[in-house]
Amino acid sequence: MITEFLTRLRFLVFRKKRSEFDEELRFHLEQSIAMKVAGGLNAGEARRQALIDFGGVERAREQCEEQRPGWWAGLLSQDLRCALRGIFAHRWFSGAIILTLALGIGLNTMVFTLVNAVLFKPVPQPNGNRLVSVMERNLKGDDRSLPLSYPDFVDYRTQATSYEFFEATTDQDAVMSERGNPPQQFHLDRCTAGIFSMVEAKAILGRGLQESDEQAGAPPVVVIGYNVWKERYAGVAGIVGRQVQVDGQPATIVGVMPKDFRFPHGVDLWMPLIPNADLFKRENRLLRGYAILKPHVAVKNAQTELSGISARLARQYPVNKDLGISVLTFNDRFNGGQIRIVFLLMLAGVGFVLLIACADVANMMLSRSLNRQREMSIRSALGASRWRIVRQLLLESVLLSALGGLMGLGLAQGGIRWFDLATAPIRPDWIHFTMNFPVFGYFAALCIFSGLLFGIAPALRSSKPNPIDVLKDGAHSVGRRRGGWLSSVLVMFQFAVTLVLLTGAGMFVRSLLVRLAVNPSIPADRITTARLHLPEDRYKDNDARIHFFDQLLPRLRSIPGASHAAIASAAPAMGTADQQIELEHQPIANPAQRPRISFVAQSPGYFETIHVPLQQGRDFTDTDGTPHHEAAIVTRDAAMRLWPGENPMGKRFRLFDEKNQPSAWITIVGVSADMVQELQTNDPRPLLFVPYRQEGWDNMALVVDAATDPLPSMRQAVQSLDGELPLSEPFRLNDALDQLVWFLRVFGRVFAGFALIGMLMASVGIYAVIAHATENRTQEIGVRIALGANLRNILALVMARGLWQISVGLVVGLAAALPLAHFLGSAPLLASRFSATDFLAIASMLALVGVFACWLPARRATTLDPVRAIRYE
Repeated sequence: MITEFLTRLRFLVFRKKRSEFDEELRFHLEQSIAMKVAGGLNAGEARRQALIDFGGVERAREQCEEQRPGWWAGLLSQDLRCALRGIFAHRWFSGAIILTLALGIGLNTMVFTLVNAVLFKPVPQPNGNRLVSVMERNLKGDDRSLPLSYPDFVDYRTQATSYEFFEATTDQDAVMSERGNPPQQFHLDRCTAGIFSMVEAKAILGRGLQESDEQAGAPPVVVIGYNVWKERYAGVAGIVGRQVQVDGQPATIVGVMPKDFRFPHGVDLWMPLIPNADLFKRENRLLRGYAILKPHVAVKNAQTELSGISARLARQYPVNKDLGISVLTFNDRFNGGQIRIVFLLMLAGVGFVLLIACADVANMMLSRSLNRQREMSIRSALGASRWRIVRQLLLESVLLSALGGLMGLGLAQGGIRWFDLATAPIRPDWIHFTMNFPVFGYFAALCIFSGLLFGIAPALRSSKPNPIDVLKDGAHSVGRRRGGWLSSVLVMFQFAVTLVLLTGAGMFVRSLLVRLAVNPSIPADRITTARLHLPEDRYKDNDARIHFFDQLLPRLRSIPGASHAAIASAAPAMGTADQQIELEHQPIANPAQRPRISFVAQSPGYFETIHVPLQQGRDFTDTDGTPHHEAAIVTRDAAMRLWPGENPMGKRFRLFDEKNQPSAWITIVGVSADMVQELQTNDPRPLLFVPYRQEGWDNMALVVDAATDPLPSMRQAVQSLDGELPLSEPFRLNDALDQLVWFLRVFGRVFAGFALIGMLMASVGIYAVIAHATENRTQEIGVRIALGANLRNILALVMARGLWQISVGLVVGLAAALPLAHFLGSAPLLASRFSATDFLAIASMLALVGVFACWLPARRATTLDPVRAIRYE
């Protein structure tokens, strides 16, 4: 085997020169001539017969080459030089192809880089490919994920054998304060001590959490993130050991984590999870589980094991009835569901763009193949096999694709940079959009695939000309109309795919416009909102929280320049809470069958502050929400859905919490105009408003209507009551809405860009086909003009084919776009339905662009000189 390899290598590297082959061939030819002369033939006849017997010299040389190891390298080198000569001989034509492919391949490389980072690339933590998220799920009802209770977590941790580590966290917003620094709100995770060991994270200063920190009575400690250390403490080296307060409770800073470490997601502070009486209640579900699977253990196997444990817990503990378990990879937990669908749709979208680009290039190559028939016939006549011609043409196509791909890499890098900046405020901190080996492998495969895709049909067509017909004088037009059906199919395909792309882009743009137009009566540019969290350790019960907000409201209303002020559990369009509802006189025995409603807790004057009118009844008063004065206001839509055909005033209902405990009976005292409170849904629940005194919320939004910036005065009002309470998430309402729709804004631009590029390519494609067809019919058009055809006749003649192609393409595209629109319309991230008018508008726009592209070459045909046209060949 080694000898054979060395022999092949020697022949490959030290191949005989062309002159040596010629010398051998000449020797064999002279020997054949000598034998025929010896047989009685004269020298001339002997040479003629020897050449006939010998065959073509070039073919003989190729046959000799093919018998030697490594013969293909020489032929490949020849084909490569031939392909490069062809590319550079037609620079403008090649440049147009390269630019077209640069768009298609560049966009695909960009999007695959994004998809790879979000969906496929493991979390950049040690053993990130084995990191999973564990949560419970509701087997009845909505099948949504639920946090773990601490006892359930302990049971899973002790009984499961599929894991090397199994840890848990619970997150919250917490206020850090100490002398010399203003109070500041951070994202805090209380976690089991092994969380740092699980992801092999070590503090850059001090230490992480230890098991002893979890013991009852242990000194309270906190580990801070790198950003907190740098921004709050200016990176001082002596930070370890500093005494601080977290939500009013003393704690000692024992460590600082590395710069990019914010596990699980966006965490600023870590404190030990210390079990207490409430935590040991199995119905209190607060924890998220994270685990590292053992090597060679699949996620589905871990799921099966935990499902068995979950079933045993459901039989053993009634509160676990109807609960299952969900084990997902870390990426699937945070980037699954709708996010996964949208990124895969984006990958499909750029795939369509590439197909349109390949169709464009294939049409260009088909047109050029007609002009190369004479060249191919000469090659065939000189002995080149059909396979050799096809191979040369395909190599030329792949080279064009590779050159386009290399140019597209720059486009891809620019697009990645833009997307990185556009998504920076909301992107999980472990996602980095960078090109890696899988991306470059995808890029290389894309270049080869694209070259073969657009090159195969022109290569097969060019490789089978009839040399006798093609080489005849005046036969330049032979076969010009052959293959026209293929160009027509490609144009139809382009228009169909473009319509699908425009539909997807239209769905995103429509959803964005719909969301930006919500609640038109609310002056979002005047309303300022900020959240205020009351620490549970200092505000232990409802009375304490209600008393604080009762004192705060007058201070907010007295802010200079503020016309109105109120508090609410969520500002307009910023989300809701939800609970099950039961209407009076309509009891529902099975809790799983009770409908859910959305509600917002608010203070009196809220509707006046946000400029939403009451259509019936009254606003809340200071006594509403106190015992025996439970009240609610419903929107007009909620009233019609809950009490259709009835007057809702005075109707009563009660709410059920997660423990299935009912509230007191609540009476409807007013009906408001409809408003949107949840942007990320296309099926909102009935919306109710209740007085904040009914529950005593610890986290409320302060809402102030003011022409000037009221934030400094809002902070002053809060700190005049409690100097350790910071405001978080301060926004003008219009800015907050912009942040909520960033997803639609970014992806709407992306899909709109894809659709516009596709429409441009489709238009160029049909223009090129009609222009080429018009050129082929120059003589016919000249004859028709000479015989008296008018402008309208010529336009109809030339444009008929293009209009037919556009019509068929739009019909096929519409058939494909309808299910796409239905699918996207059901996605909560879009929450927008496409109407027949929308489809008609998009199809009309695309048709107009296509008709204009057809009209240009048709208009030029009407200006032909009949005499010159008849002579044209």
